Amino acid sequence: MTLLMTGGAGFLGLHLVREHLLAGRHVTVLADPDDVPARERVERFLAADGAIGRLPARLRDLLAVVDVNTTHHSLGLSPLQERALAARATELWHVPTSVVPSGHDTDVWPTTVSGTENVLRFAARLHPAAPLRHVSTAFVAGRTRTGTFLEQHSAEVAEFESSAERAKHMTEGLVRRWANRHGRGALIVRPGILVPGPLPADALPEHPLRVLGRTIAGIVAQAPARSSRLLLRIFAEPRAFLNLLQAGWAARTMLRLGERVTGPGTHTVHVVHPTDTPVRTIFQAIEDVRRVRLRMTPTEPAEPTRAERAFYERAAGFLPYLHHRRRFDDAALRRHGVEVAPPAAIDRAYLRDVVAADLSTGWGRGLAAAA
Repeated sequence: MTLLMTGGAGFLGLHLVREHLLAGRHVTVLADPDDVPARERVERFLAADGAIGRLPARLRDLLAVVDVNTTHHSLGLSPLQERALAARATELWHVPTSVVPSGHDTDVWPTTVSGTENVLRFAARLHPAAPLRHVSTAFVAGRTRTGTFLEQHSAEVAEFESSAERAKHMTEGLVRRWANRHGRGALIVRPGILVPGPLPADALPEHPLRVLGRTIAGIVAQAPARSSRLLLRIFAEPRAFLNLLQAGWAARTMLRLGERVTGPGTHTVHVVHPTDTPVRTIFQAIEDVRRVRLRMTPTEPAEPTRAERAFYERAAGFLPYLHHRRRFDDAALRRHGVEVAPPAAIDRAYLRDVVAADLSTGWGRGLAAAA
């Protein structure tokens, strides 16, 4: 028997795979095509984390990888493969593409919404006792920029900051309708913005903070060389904050949540950091390791510089979040009896280490040299 997981080679997926393997569960990663094979990604991550030596059995006995294509109606599987996988599955974790606010998310709809439709079609073939766990995002809150957002408030959301958010919101509706139609159990987990822990950056796929740091690094690299820092004026709410959360803590919490949530019906739970991170702190951490000064302004600059125009264009998907001052209620986690030690604080020093780690990657070294 095996636990099936889509997206197991992605940023959160790798952390989830690790936690299930450490718990002694056999995991079958349903891997979409990628430049780097899924097994190689998983093994590299586990080696960098030191988890291979802590596994209760040999990795080859705990991990299987099956190539799929979630954009295909049948996941690219033959009928025989579908039946064999469905017969062995104890549960299914669907981890769609993460929301990375780059502003260039035109392909997220077919991969996220259509992909979820195809995964749900396959999930209906599993034994009725095999639950579905679907990873969404706390940012289905859309353009609700202040106040406290509850799990049940998502039905009221009609406007979103990006098509990626809208797609995530749509997939939640698909999961709920699927669970109702088939009388099945489904857990929807909504993490905050995921950031890495103390791991080599080369062992990790893309994550939102890296995308932002890379955007700024690229602009700095193109600016004329000078001793002073490049100034970027950014229209933002000076009191804005975001919910950043370590991916490892999120994965461990989700595993325990999955163990607690059983039976039919859909359960939606925020998995978030208890302390939000000021946007100003994120900017300060980037300033610590990049030759840039990020100044928050109360209005949009009337005459932006060339570098500022480049930043506004490349970071278009991130800019709306610089006005957010909302919190995500996490009472449902406690209602399900999940008791975990709180995650470590995400402060300026923590974020500085994350941003600095990306300088050690191939693209980071190249941009640093150019700057």
